[in-house]
Amino acid sequence: MMIVVSRVFIAVHLTMRRSCCWERRTTPCLVALVVSFIIICNSCVVSCWSTLPSSVLEPRRRTASTSQPHYRRIIQQLNNNNDIDNESKASSTKNKEGPAIPVRRLLLSYTLAAGTEYVLSQNFVRPGFKRLHPMQFFAALGDPQSQSGVGAEKWGIWESGDPGPRGIPFDQFEDTISNGRKVSPVGWEIDPKSFWLEEHGIWMEAPRYNLQPGRYLVTGGRLRTSVLTIHPADENGVKNWSLDGGVLYDVTHLPCRSALYVDEGNGGSPLNARREDFPVTPGAEMPQVEGCKKQDYAVLFVTGVEDV
Repeated sequence: MMIVVSRVFIAVHLTMRRSCCWERRTTPCLVALVVSFIIICNSCVVSCWSTLPSSVLEPRRRTASTSQPHYRRIIQQLNNNNDIDNESKASSTKNKEGPAIPVRRLLLSYTLAAGTEYVLSQNFVRPGFKRLHPMQFFAALGDPQSQSGVGAEKWGIWESGDPGPRGIPFDQFEDTISNGRKVSPVGWEIDPKSFWLEEHGIWMEAPRYNLQPGRYLVTGGRLRTSVLTIHPADENGVKNWSLDGGVLYDVTHLPCRSALYVDEGNGGSPLNARREDFPVTPGAEMPQVEGCKKQDYAVLFVTGVEDV
């Protein structure tokens, strides 16, 4: 438990050192820290309770209130039998359930660390960066275990925030296509021959391609926030990318899944998507759509951009 506490406060300390100011949004962070403190206290109580000796947790033994030896022997025998039964049950429970408390502590540790990192990434920015409102989203391609790579010219960005709520729900696909609509209700262009789907089967607007070279603060909402550098294009138009820490997987938001589907000339369409394929498991690949070529993209939260 001390490791969890140390982790949280080290994260707070380092982020405070890197941040310019609170930027007038202290309330969310203070609330998060209070919640974190409550969770830590709860975990400490659970840990202490689990270490108490059984003699403290068990009801007080009955004692003989009579002076007759016959009753004393009977009560003593009952107490001895209870001791044997309790030891047998404790051993059986331990063998069947395994280390329940350590697993709970481990889960709590990761949840707390990830939540703290996410709140801090949303409320602080490093010196030299400005926070983005609303938060933007990168559609990224590359080896998940690489810290750098090529092909950033094929990346996309959703600059208007989360594209999911701005999308077309699954049950409206047929009406949209049959009526030949060219523009969605919120104003983005509809192309049934080249379309994006997200993890719930929502038809999303296409991101803007050709990212501007620069440095961005990116996170996957888990344990790391890194500086992503998009380098200028070379003579062939290829743009390199690199992270100052971690790999692409570390800054990927796993619950957000996205893919581009392009009609191969075989009648590919959003209507061919199957409802039973959604929602998609966090971290899993997007499903195939009949008649379409699929390209999966990783989703990165963009919380800040270099202030130049």
